Amino acid sequence: MAEPADNRRDTPLDWGKSKNMYKIKIVSVGKMKKGYWCEAVAHYEKMLRATARIEAIHVKDCSHLQGWERKTQEAALLGQKIAARDRVLALHEKGVLYSSHEFASMLRGVLENPTGQCCFVIGGALGLGQDLLESAHGLVSLGPMTMPHELAQVVLYEQIFRAMTIIGNRAYHY
Repeated sequence: MAEPADNRRDTPLDWGKSKNMYKIKIVSVGKMKKGYWCEAVAHYEKMLRATARIEAIHVKDCSHLQGWERKTQEAALLGQKIAARDRVLALHEKGVLYSSHEFASMLRGVLENPTGQCCFVIGGALGLGQDLLESAHGLVSLGPMTMPHELAQVVLYEQIFRAMTIIGNRAYHY
């Protein structure tokens, strides 16, 4: 027996149709300061407009604090921007390392979950507080190397765009 045509799991995303507009929240510590990082993020935001609306929220870093106190305070500020219905995916070095296809599959599952909105969280210079990590719905690693949070945002945006092209069966990922 054939599956119904409206089974979205097996059908590609209709690129550019508003009925498939996904909402993704990205909450991070610190604003992007360098123009080239801002340009890169703007480029991917523009490319994503056909399928996703990105809500970028930045909280102030607590550079006046040190160690555990800094991580705890920044996590508290991040937590204020996370809604109860957000499906939190925290970027962390000990998170799951996904291939691009695996990331696309995971992301599609989160985006199509009717009980919550996809919310990526990026920590500051010292990372994320333990309470936030423990309350996250999942941990995602961009790789084992440490990188500035601005670069992590650019990589995340690119991988979200790549995932959307994989989901939509569009030429970009080879």
